[in-house]
Amino acid sequence: MLSALTLAFTLERLLSLELRGDDALRLVQVRDLIGGQPWFDLHQYRIDPPQGVPMHWSRLVDGPIAAVLLVLTPLLGATHAEIAAMVIVPLLTLAATIAFVGCAAARLFDLRTAGFAALTIGLLSPVLFQLQPTRLDHHGWQLAATAAAVLGLALRTRKGAWLAGMAMALGCTISLEMVPLSAAFAGYFALRWLEDSAQRWELVGYLQALAGGLILAFAFALGPNLKQYCDAIGPAYLAFFAFVALAVTAVARFPLLSPLVLGALLGVAGAGGVAIFAGLAPQCLGSPFASLDPVVRDYWYLLVLEGRPAWEQSAEVAVPPLIQIALALAATGLLATRGSGASRWFWRHYAVLLTASLVLGLITWRSMGFAGILATLPLGWFVAHVLARLERFEGLVPKLVTLAGLVLVLMPSLGFAVAERLRPEPAYVVQAGATGPLQAGAKNDCSDSRELARLNGLPRGEILSLFDRGPAILMHTHHRVTATGHHRAGPAMADALNTYLSDPEKARMVAQSRGADYLLICTDISEAEAYAQARPKGLAARLMRGETPGWLQPIAGFTKGPLRVWRIMPDGSPSPRR
Repeated sequence: MLSALTLAFTLERLLSLELRGDDALRLVQVRDLIGGQPWFDLHQYRIDPPQGVPMHWSRLVDGPIAAVLLVLTPLLGATHAEIAAMVIVPLLTLAATIAFVGCAAARLFDLRTAGFAALTIGLLSPVLFQLQPTRLDHHGWQLAATAAAVLGLALRTRKGAWLAGMAMALGCTISLEMVPLSAAFAGYFALRWLEDSAQRWELVGYLQALAGGLILAFAFALGPNLKQYCDAIGPAYLAFFAFVALAVTAVARFPLLSPLVLGALLGVAGAGGVAIFAGLAPQCLGSPFASLDPVVRDYWYLLVLEGRPAWEQSAEVAVPPLIQIALALAATGLLATRGSGASRWFWRHYAVLLTASLVLGLITWRSMGFAGILATLPLGWFVAHVLARLERFEGLVPKLVTLAGLVLVLMPSLGFAVAERLRPEPAYVVQAGATGPLQAGAKNDCSDSRELARLNGLPRGEILSLFDRGPAILMHTHHRVTATGHHRAGPAMADALNTYLSDPEKARMVAQSRGADYLLICTDISEAEAYAQARPKGLAARLMRGETPGWLQPIAGFTKGPLRVWRIMPDGSPSPRR
């Protein structure tokens, strides 16, 4: 049912081959892999040419997409095989997530509750958004890995701890943003040890599986590439996890430690790992984004909302998931107070883990999906519990009121949807001075694959493009781009931003120094509007007003409508560089 619903909602984008930035670039990476780029070479050579950009992504995510394309391309052709991959791979992650959550709930409760827990996946927007068709990027696999780790917790055995550790290892290899969550899971197992020393081998098993899994996944995905990047698992991270696993294993040999001594020794193990990490990669002790050029930080990094905290999100985005996870925390509290023995302790520790994941989501909104996965178990129990009580009610009115209340707390986004429908339609707006009047809400030609494909009529070259459009240009055309919204291309990103934000003369010097062939702007997307509002005298603002400097030559077919393209004229040359 969830698969059918997500497919229905994304059908138009599927048929038009419209992918979001990272999903489009992921497909480009896989095309290059199938086209002969080595497995261990993660450069994207069409960004910041000719040297390209070493992507911080993992081949673990590329593999399933490539497998689908290799099997289906001979049968369906390249285009239809890619459309099939856009459906199969995300729904595979959805199926895996549902299976892990369902098995965990069945282990802790019963099959009826397991069904409800699985269904709540479809109600949690930070989760379902990453698991719908067209989502080829790595976030869906991270959620599936989190669900597998939750199943490991539900097993409440050393084998379950190994499963959790391996799942976290895969998740951390896919993206470093799961490392804080892996620490939260370690804290969960440490609490179990503090409660009962007989459970100490669960933490040991988890850390051993985490360290061993990271080493194996690193060898498989990166092989001989031992260069340490701060934004991806590398030698320093492997040394940290290996040391902590070995140190905690040694501590576990002494079962009769007091809680105070045990806590101190575990702290020493962690501190030792940090010291090793600092010695191997001192540059990585801060944020991977700390070295960004100020213009990149201010006009890109700080504007990527999914990487920002919860309080910077819009109310309709942030409030519904927060209500759902607060309900899950309340349900977890009920389970902790109603249970007895091992069950009570399990849910107490689970409440700590769920709270930690919520904090991570509050700090970085993209991580709220992890909290959503953890919330499915208590939410599933809550639904089953309320419906069981509902069956005992007498009279239609109490049942309807209770059912309506259940729907409202499980689907708080309904209130925002109603408010949106009641909101007046935006007025007709014409952008004064632009070549070709632009209506507010008009179709964004820059996201239309057929419009972008028209760029193939131009000689192949480097396009200085808006970051959001870069991946789509790579996907639908033969061109290269100066930069996309990926921080390892920091200097190229700074060049692109300085071109759009500077006065025409400085913009000319930057663009020509790069040797870019074309400049592109989309007049009706938020990125261009943000540049124009921030620097009214900058190049982007002038182009939005229809003011074209002499060093930009308009290209026939791209002078009207939202998609505008100019040829960058080199100094003293009447024709563009080829």
